[in-house]
Amino acid sequence: MFRTIGNTWQITKLSWKVLQLDRELIFFPIMGTIGALIVGVIAAGVFAGTGTFDRLGGGEAEFNIVDLIITLAAYFGGLYMVIFCNAALIAAARERLEGGDPNVMSGIRAVRGMWLAILGWTIITGTVGLILQALQSMARENSHGVMRIVAIILVALLQTAWAYLTFFVIPILVVERVGPITAIRHSGSLLRRTWGEQLTASFSFFIIYLIAALIVAIPVVILVFIAPVAAIIVGVILGGIALASVAAMEGIFKAALYEWISEGKGSEWFDRQLLTDAYMHRN
Repeated sequence: MFRTIGNTWQITKLSWKVLQLDRELIFFPIMGTIGALIVGVIAAGVFAGTGTFDRLGGGEAEFNIVDLIITLAAYFGGLYMVIFCNAALIAAARERLEGGDPNVMSGIRAVRGMWLAILGWTIITGTVGLILQALQSMARENSHGVMRIVAIILVALLQTAWAYLTFFVIPILVVERVGPITAIRHSGSLLRRTWGEQLTASFSFFIIYLIAALIVAIPVVILVFIAPVAAIIVGVILGGIALASVAAMEGIFKAALYEWISEGKGSEWFDRQLLTDAYMHRN
């Protein structure tokens, strides 16, 4: 286990080195977030114009089917923007790993013909997310004592299982150009062979996200006592850059890991021996 953690950290450092060559890759997570925010702003404008906010606030009129449609359209629209940009990030990272020189436009061009597959995956994962969220709310509100704790744990296990089952869905969509159902099945077959390695990788990036957040928090906390407004501005800017950088590294990492597990391919950055040591196939 410790050898796997050490190799995962080594691959993470190599992901950072690759990102230094293509720093524009951090724009993909940023664009996904901005795209989702734009969808949210448009939805808010529609809500204001149709009176949805008043109905949500407990007015006399009840939340109706039109409100539900607008809400779902905003939810899936924002999620689509995030997933599309994640797919473009994977495509650009793969281009670098294969010796190319990617940029934002090359990543977008690589996936712009995949809109239907990305939409299908958006609907599937978004629906599953809503169901799991509903189950979590039910577990918290409709159970008590030990049963409540058990219910919450079971839902958390379902959420974790879904996350690992679909770990490679976006790389599979990008590389193999298949539909989302086929991608889920293939991702599940890869999970059965490498679940321990995926768990280690996810835990490693959780730690990296945490470290990035702590680094950003230091200047923000200092500024809070000096200039609160400046602290908010600095926090948003530094936090956005830090999270986008880690997300880009994760995309590079996942592209390299998928190529190795699925195709047995290394690259000038992720050599075969390193990947073999870190992620040996389990039949």
